[in-house]
Amino acid sequence: MRRYRGLSRFGAWLRRVELRFLADPEPLPKRRRSVAVATLLLAVLLIGLWAPVAGAAVAPPDEAPGAITELAIGPQSLGTVSKYLFGANLLWAYDEEGAFDAADDNFYPAFVDSLKRLGITSLRYPGGTDSDSFNWQRAVGPLRDRLDNEPYGMQYTRVSDICCDLDGPAPSAVGPDEFGHLLAETGAIGNIVVNFATGTTQEAADFVAYMTAPESKHPSSNPGEASYWAALRARNGHPAPYNVPYWEVGNEQFFPGQYGWRSGAVVSFGPHSPACPPGQAATCLYAFGGTTYFAPQPVGTFADELKSASYSDGEGHQVFYVYFPPVVPGSLSVYVAGKPWSEVANLAAAGPRARVFTLTPINGAIRFGNDVHGEIPPRGAKIEASYESGPHGGFVEFYDAMKAMNPNIHVCESEETNTAFLQMMGTRYRYDCVELHEYAKPTDIDASMTQYEEGLMAFPGQEGAVLGALQAEIRQYSGRDVPVVLTEYGQLVTPMPKADPEFNLSLDEGLLIGAQLEEWAEHGVPLAEKYLLDSVPFLGTYPYVGLSTYSAMLAGPGPNFLVEPTGEVLGLMSHLAGAQLLRISTADDPPISPDVNAPDLWAMAAVTPKGVLDLLVINASPITSIRANVFTAGLAYGGRARVLVLDGPGPTSFNTPSQPGLVDTQATTAEITSGEFSWTFPAHSVSLLELPPQLPEFLADGGGRGRTSF
Repeated sequence: MRRYRGLSRFGAWLRRVELRFLADPEPLPKRRRSVAVATLLLAVLLIGLWAPVAGAAVAPPDEAPGAITELAIGPQSLGTVSKYLFGANLLWAYDEEGAFDAADDNFYPAFVDSLKRLGITSLRYPGGTDSDSFNWQRAVGPLRDRLDNEPYGMQYTRVSDICCDLDGPAPSAVGPDEFGHLLAETGAIGNIVVNFATGTTQEAADFVAYMTAPESKHPSSNPGEASYWAALRARNGHPAPYNVPYWEVGNEQFFPGQYGWRSGAVVSFGPHSPACPPGQAATCLYAFGGTTYFAPQPVGTFADELKSASYSDGEGHQVFYVYFPPVVPGSLSVYVAGKPWSEVANLAAAGPRARVFTLTPINGAIRFGNDVHGEIPPRGAKIEASYESGPHGGFVEFYDAMKAMNPNIHVCESEETNTAFLQMMGTRYRYDCVELHEYAKPTDIDASMTQYEEGLMAFPGQEGAVLGALQAEIRQYSGRDVPVVLTEYGQLVTPMPKADPEFNLSLDEGLLIGAQLEEWAEHGVPLAEKYLLDSVPFLGTYPYVGLSTYSAMLAGPGPNFLVEPTGEVLGLMSHLAGAQLLRISTADDPPISPDVNAPDLWAMAAVTPKGVLDLLVINASPITSIRANVFTAGLAYGGRARVLVLDGPGPTSFNTPSQPGLVDTQATTAEITSGEFSWTFPAHSVSLLELPPQLPEFLADGGGRGRTSF
């Protein structure tokens, strides 16, 4: 049963009067005591007359319920909220989803300013799936000299199969230096995913050196040494190393769609691999490397793995590439329109009708002739190849090579919750962190909007349990505490609820992100990066479109950007960066619905480095405001507090070019009593109460002139 707000406020005032009078009636003058007693009697009479009417009335859905929730903040510190918990994923392709001004060779100023305002503290590059075909060396140096990259590569889900023919070559405009400059401009740290699916151990190690090695006065001329790459970085305009402490070896390597060269049949495992358990071939290959075999598969052209790239255009000197180099010499067979052609060492000696090709094993390049030296494959003929791919290094080789370039970086494995990998690595082989991606994945996309919203909020608690179990398992097999980093999280991009295909832009998505971040903070996660930082949701088939059109924290393209609710949530929560997390308990908080085991209120409290007590509360209920009594026993905080509230007209609201401030954060101030106070948290909102430390009375009183303002 709900009450009208007027009755609720009157009841709260009455309770304060009653408690004050009964607790210490003596100091009150006789007249004031008489007035108080009369007021109490009148109140009893009014409530007796009004209660039946109020009980029968149906209150508006945004009113506070009759039951009052209790939030108790304790003085115990649970650890520090990592400064790098408030990060996001940055994708290199398509001018970083519209955030990069290629004409000016810079990120748009409004984009950079938005990152600073929201307090974004870490950025992941070049992306997740995007990293599986990204060759960083093609993306450095003058823009005119750079080579194209393949945005997505041979993945389980291809962009071209979803919406559009955008999986071919893309300009490498947002390269490592552009990423590094953005880090310097915003003060964020970097997290780079190295290409495990199609890249090499040396390529990854050189990437580490290019980004992080200090400049040397006497650089080496040997590309295998760090100073060589530091000198190249200096020639490209940035002598100082970039701040990139985190490196991931591959993206989601537990997922078959990310296997890359491991998707072939096993020929052999790496030299230090133990006997591989049955059914764990892919994990053994990730850990220890090896060689695999591919039966006839289509080839591609440079930075192009679309199906159309496997067909001859009838021109001379065509070059095709196998998907997964290097090619083991002597293992390659090439088929043109289903017919085998022969490998030769040199086309110069071949006649015009000779059906031959040459191979460059290191990059898998297959070259055909020009009808003078070697026959041209007929126009429209499909080119296929079978070959052995390898030998490839596994995580152990990647780790050693990358740490040799910079022993101070954190090298993360990406098998996630794979117990077999943890067992194989044991205590012998090192890894500095474990990548984990947690996406909320509601299964009933036909549910009503309210049911979908309520069901979504069950995921953060479940994900927190997964995280805790993984942390314990890592400790069990490695014998030490290895951090888990959440380098992608949010709601899965597809499928969306049928009731709202743009749900990932909504305030509800922001509430989910906030609840997930609370879980990460409570589990001591050192690094978290929301998927995705920016996209272009309002431009339909605009060229800047990837897998994540409707997952924006910032909606572009430039020069102007809208901050969407998920961005506003991170902006609020980033106030807690570096704060001491305090224990907080909740009582009388009913579940978000009878069918969902998740709370309405998600609360966290922390003391910031400036000594301010931050109370951040998410009310995930799509319809009900919640009144709470907040207890801060043992904590001397109170006075004039700054209050920030993120809210909108409804839980599925988001900002658009025509309504840029529909969901926004409003700032006010309020006098808050130390020890205990009451507060109403609006439905579908995030509230941040910043309580100043309470000064000693002789300072706060100011000689009887009132409390010092905050």
